[in-house]
Amino acid sequence: MAGNISRSNDLGIGKGILLKIITFGSIIFLVSPLIILMIFSFNSGKTVTQWEGFSMRWYSNIFTDYDLWMSVRNSFLIAIASTALSTILGTLAALAVGKYAFKGRELFQNILYIPVILPEIIFGISLLALFLLIKMPLGFISVICAHTTFSLSFVTLIVLAKLANVDKRIEEASLDLGANRWQTFRYVVFPNLAPAIISGALFAFTLSIDDFIVTFFTAGVSSATLPLKIYSLIKFGVSPALNAVSTILIIFTVAALSVSNGIQKGVKVSKLIKYPLLGLMGLILIYFTVSFFEKGKIKNLNIYNFSNYLSPKIIADFEKEYGVKVSMNYYNDNEELLSRLQMGVTGYDLIIPSSFIVEIMRKTGLIQPIDTSKITNLRYIDKRFRNLPYDPSGRYYIPYAYGFSAIVYNNQFITDSIRGWNDMYNEKYRSNILMVDDMLEAFFVGYKCLGYVRDTDEVKLDKVTDLLIKQKQLLLKYENNMAVEYMASGDVWIAQSWNGYIAKILRKGPQFKMVIPKEGVLLFVDNMCIPTNAPNKEIAEQFINFLLRPDNSASNIETILYAMPNPDAVKLLPDSMKNNTVIFPSDQMLKNMNISKDEGEFSKKLEKAWTKVKIK
Repeated sequence: MAGNISRSNDLGIGKGILLKIITFGSIIFLVSPLIILMIFSFNSGKTVTQWEGFSMRWYSNIFTDYDLWMSVRNSFLIAIASTALSTILGTLAALAVGKYAFKGRELFQNILYIPVILPEIIFGISLLALFLLIKMPLGFISVICAHTTFSLSFVTLIVLAKLANVDKRIEEASLDLGANRWQTFRYVVFPNLAPAIISGALFAFTLSIDDFIVTFFTAGVSSATLPLKIYSLIKFGVSPALNAVSTILIIFTVAALSVSNGIQKGVKVSKLIKYPLLGLMGLILIYFTVSFFEKGKIKNLNIYNFSNYLSPKIIADFEKEYGVKVSMNYYNDNEELLSRLQMGVTGYDLIIPSSFIVEIMRKTGLIQPIDTSKITNLRYIDKRFRNLPYDPSGRYYIPYAYGFSAIVYNNQFITDSIRGWNDMYNEKYRSNILMVDDMLEAFFVGYKCLGYVRDTDEVKLDKVTDLLIKQKQLLLKYENNMAVEYMASGDVWIAQSWNGYIAKILRKGPQFKMVIPKEGVLLFVDNMCIPTNAPNKEIAEQFINFLLRPDNSASNIETILYAMPNPDAVKLLPDSMKNNTVIFPSDQMLKNMNISKDEGEFSKKLEKAWTKVKIK
């Protein structure tokens, strides 16, 4: 029989050697990306595509990252709580379905499969809607409830499968011999179900630790988990540090699944391994629990910002001077920031939205007036950036930085004369073009290429949409944060990017050139705002005042490579920087730039058109 099995399967399809090649080839295909990721987590260089030598530096970096470890702590505490709840409720549900006949039993059993087969994004949105409806604050409780909800079904089904294989005659014999139902459950039923219960608990724990989508919709600021932290790190580009975090997560997940599989098979664990392991897990749990309650005694400032857009030195200096712990969270674009606040996420003390988003937030009550009497360094701000049209009162924002999008290209690959946005549609550069992943920027370029002035004309919008869809076929991708890496590696020859990124690209070598398109560019002004529900408004105002101090603003400009409207800070910069028009556009350049603004009701049509572009 064994020989027959080795030669062909039950269907008589294929020979043994062919099946082995296909099987091992499939396994290698599935695990090779993970193996490559793990190998490059030990790369001494900063890239993930070029090996520069073996190093443990990235593991050292992540083990000293406070915010990262707080996200690990959150993940474990949420996983433990949701696992306990889902295991208890799931076991009870399995016993009810498996042992008792009641009206609606089949319907209930079918409902159990819904969280298993339903796409996570739908599950996350529905839970968010429920939490907002019952006015449950988004935080630890909401995430624990969400994780319990989708884990419960898995636990129930695992225990139910085991329960179906338990010989009912054993239970009946126990009752016949005089044991009551509690004793029968404790000494007969439970021991038989224990492997399935433990396996279900480990499965629920693994699901909770790994979950991103449901957590994204239901988490608050203080309840950010490890997957959400990794999502934030991706905004800085894929680096060996991210690989190191992912490697640890992969090892943990494989270990948990191996333990679960071993329990299901009845594998006994040596006491020499079991008790030290349990002791270590207990110490870790105690540490995470103590740190959770200790955090409430520390003054915190939660900032929600674009990535690479605030100097780490400024944060460290502020923490030292004011005794405050600053936590950073990152979003990809203004729309993500707006949607998070509109979803009801609370806990952010300071946000950095662009001009048109400030106008929307001000009108919808998502931000509150800033007490400018406490911002004594506001006197250093260029008056041209105060009382701008998106907030004529000047009470809801403090200007942070400004800049523009332009074209950067590599003349080693492109020998043509680059003059404007239409050059981004050249068939010769197919798959080597990068555009920013920003709706307003994309449509601004589209309108300019067709020579249109943006208005509410739907015929023009349709033509611009068709043009963007056509251009999309030539792009490598839409990308906001990795233009520097793509240009430096040669994977991209020409890119639309913001001037701060372009300044970093130009430092990579003389082959990189910047062009301000003849059709014009879009000027952005990013601002510091305080959400309406900010828990630490006074600390946020202290930070704003601290950042506006000329020496701090100058230090920040040198890091982010974007202009801050602080003339006294500019005076402190080296001449090579203060005279750099890539960072500080001249007054004449500023006159030819268009500032982004809220499109009002027309923005809904733009969003619909942008969705059409992205899905084509």
